[in-house]
Amino acid sequence: MTVNDVENYIRDVQRFSTKNTPEHTREFLKRLGDPQEKFPVVHVAGSNGKGSVCAMLSSALTHAGKKTGLFISPHLVSILERIEINGENCSEEIFTEAFGEVKKVIDGMVSEGLPHPTFFEILFAMGMVVFAKEKVDIAVLETGLGGRLDATNIVKKPIVTVITSISLEHTEYLGDTLAKIAGEKAGIIKEGVPIVFDAKNKEVSDVIFAKALEKKAPNYPVYPGDIEVLPRRNGHVTFKFDLNNHSEPVELPFYGEYQAENGAIAMQAAELLAEAGYLSVEDIYEGFKKTRWPGRMQKVRENVYIDGAHNPDGIRVLVDSVKALKCKDVTLFFSMVKEKDYAHSISLLLSGINFSKIIITEIDGYRKLEAESIAECFEEVKDRIIIEHDFEKAYDKALKEADGGTLICTGSLYLVGNVLAIEEKRN
Repeated sequence: MTVNDVENYIRDVQRFSTKNTPEHTREFLKRLGDPQEKFPVVHVAGSNGKGSVCAMLSSALTHAGKKTGLFISPHLVSILERIEINGENCSEEIFTEAFGEVKKVIDGMVSEGLPHPTFFEILFAMGMVVFAKEKVDIAVLETGLGGRLDATNIVKKPIVTVITSISLEHTEYLGDTLAKIAGEKAGIIKEGVPIVFDAKNKEVSDVIFAKALEKKAPNYPVYPGDIEVLPRRNGHVTFKFDLNNHSEPVELPFYGEYQAENGAIAMQAAELLAEAGYLSVEDIYEGFKKTRWPGRMQKVRENVYIDGAHNPDGIRVLVDSVKALKCKDVTLFFSMVKEKDYAHSISLLLSGINFSKIIITEIDGYRKLEAESIAECFEEVKDRIIIEHDFEKAYDKALKEADGGTLICTGSLYLVGNVLAIEEKRN
């Protein structure tokens, strides 16, 4: 069986499976021997920035010599990206072996009349099987959709939990207010386990503080006023976050200034890991500097940047980053998926950046949003719009239109992944 065979099977599951209860996930993992209980875990939730924080923590732990597992979603180019060890994608051999073990359990559950595990449950189970077999020293887990009912939340007692920036997203599942969504994300807080969180929004913070108090969980809020963004080093984001007198500047290999906020949250979590003996202060600084996290204000060509901003809050910080880079003659390459707040996101883009051209395309799949529907939201600048349904042709048009200026590719991590796949194929 190949990786493609495994991926085709898992993707096909989306046609007939529905969200299962945490009890179902627990039973699924129990039949696999509870691999998630065989290593310490850092558990990270949030709307924006959680993947970046996971990547920074993984990099610091790897620098400290710890065999580190990293479970993330979604992937950009290869499904193997979802399960990493020491910053490297899981090998094809290990991936398919893990699937074989997981598939046997799935077949047994289905034969007994139990619901079929979902796409995300299967990948989570495979990740835990891989980490247990590879005997990782520690694993960093990113939640999927939410927190309280997320498959990853069956982990009983992480070392640290983290909640990054929260915004209105997936309101049909998580609730229609920030407080309701925060309540779902705060579901990862465990009895007595330290919680680090983004505290810039009081409505969100109040919910997390209350949950931490209920769970007797030591809480470590990170406020924007504690973060000082400094002049760039090597074009990269540099910031100071005064933490236990460790106030030396931190360099992150990113172009987006919003990463300073994520970096501060990751630093606070890493400090707790240092206190627990997993790494040193030097590992934090050096590990963060070496972080690899594609698709977040990533430069893929001269004056061509990709960013996976996919909701209004993400778009806001993208706009700030483009302004900070002092980009000239900016062209936009854009698409979103249908359940996102694309009208609001587009409004923020247009009010923040004066685009010379806008190339709109579509992302294939069941979440596809028609290019014409997107274009309607660009009505005020319709004379600058080019619609191209074929993704690769659209990207080539965007490159041509942006020649001599700056190209910003954004709106979805799927768009970012497609751009990376094209660049990889051509280089």
